[in-house]
Amino acid sequence: MISERAQRILLWWGLAFTVIYGLAWWRLFHMMPPPSAKLQPGQIADFYREHSTEIKVGAVLASWTSGFMVPIAVVVGVQISRHEKGRPVWSTLAIAGGTLMSVVLVLPPIFWGVAAFTPNRSPDITAIMHELAMLTFVTTDQYYIFMWVAIAAACLIPNKVLYTPFPRWFGYYTAWTALMFEPGALAFLFRSGPFSWTGILAFWSPVVTFFAWIVVMATLLFKAIGQQEQHDLDTEGALLPP
Repeated sequence: MISERAQRILLWWGLAFTVIYGLAWWRLFHMMPPPSAKLQPGQIADFYREHSTEIKVGAVLASWTSGFMVPIAVVVGVQISRHEKGRPVWSTLAIAGGTLMSVVLVLPPIFWGVAAFTPNRSPDITAIMHELAMLTFVTTDQYYIFMWVAIAAACLIPNKVLYTPFPRWFGYYTAWTALMFEPGALAFLFRSGPFSWTGILAFWSPVVTFFAWIVVMATLLFKAIGQQEQHDLDTEGALLPP
């Protein structure tokens, strides 16, 4: 039962940080949607001068909370380990993948914070930092897939684990989520259209898909953890002398 309580705490920790991180993106960075990739350096510099304080506060909050995938990935790894016999390959991959996600998620806010730190610098330098932040965010899709591959494997490999949070349909949903991230790398080639960093395939689809996946994953985890905890209580009760 201690394990189940600890997993629940980690999961709430990760979800709380997810909400704070998302709100910082929306209300402080003003990146929902992000500025057009067609803006000139002077226009980008004006944007950062106008929102300098908000962006710096957002960078502080995002720096504190961008590791939200680490506690979530630990819970996912613990649950996947219930499916494994022998070496814990998939659970290790899930935790490593969640850690990589958090590293990638912290970089764009840092770069935005740097761009806003000195509002009166050369517009060209501010534009470089802005482009680095945006392209780091949308083109690093390859670092997101590792945890999703592990989860898909746990869902799709036949098993008889009781009260698992990994039904077969969730494996297909997770694989689809991973595929939705793959067009992001094409943002290097486009300044407008669906593959640009403001486009539906490089930005909107991955962002919406990612947060929807977290909600579904958390729901399955909470349900499974509750069932496992109740099963442990019932088992302990059955072992007590009459």
